[in-house]
Amino acid sequence: MKWILKIWKSFKYGLIGMGLLVIIGFSSARHQDRYISDVIISVDNQFHNYFIDQQDVLDLINERGKDYLLASDMGALDLKELEQRIESHQFVEDAQAYLDLNGKLSIDVKQNRPIARVINPNGKDLYIGTKGDVLPESEHYTARVVLIELEDEFWLPEYDIKDAKGGEQVFELLSFIVEDKFWQSQIAGMRIKKDMDIELFPQVTKQLVEFGPAENIESKFMRLKTFYKEILPYKGWNTYETVNLKYKDQIVCK
Repeated sequence: MKWILKIWKSFKYGLIGMGLLVIIGFSSARHQDRYISDVIISVDNQFHNYFIDQQDVLDLINERGKDYLLASDMGALDLKELEQRIESHQFVEDAQAYLDLNGKLSIDVKQNRPIARVINPNGKDLYIGTKGDVLPESEHYTARVVLIELEDEFWLPEYDIKDAKGGEQVFELLSFIVEDKFWQSQIAGMRIKKDMDIELFPQVTKQLVEFGPAENIESKFMRLKTFYKEILPYKGWNTYETVNLKYKDQIVCK
């Protein structure tokens, strides 16, 4: 009797397994035979930058645009390749594409955030992204970020600021300014000199800040804050034209 029960259990599980395979195969066949019914593109603009829009994403997906995509077979669509094509755009940090059972294709795009703009007197300006990558000027939008002037117009590499001489230190300085709410609101721009000394241009006060090399960053900004909070209120906001932070543990005002 026990052997009959064992045969029945084996037969029952076999039937269940075959049924699942049939259902999966049927669902897969239906999925492959269905077409994309709609395309929904969401572009993340959390930093209020609009360097890429929905039409740009569609152009990246296919040169023939949305109507052609709507005629595509769901089963033949390679979502990974689609994401990689979108991420090839310099202003895209990440792209996620997914299909639902009704054939709706959703694409979520996260933009690359610029933190500085390099002024190019002989051509188009460039942006520096959060990872140090060099980004082109956008046709859609101009970001309000730290402006950079270069005494050596050939200093900036083509792809990444960190590849330049002293570029990693400059990028560290930029990141420090952007990530600190106080200094982000205070520093309007900087000039990178040929000897890699840096001058800062404040938003409010008129003093030129001689920052020196992009090193001892936190210490220098602590001294600059002391200058703003403890020296200018007593000496007068227009007393000094420059404040020099080059020398260790010193604030030299002229």
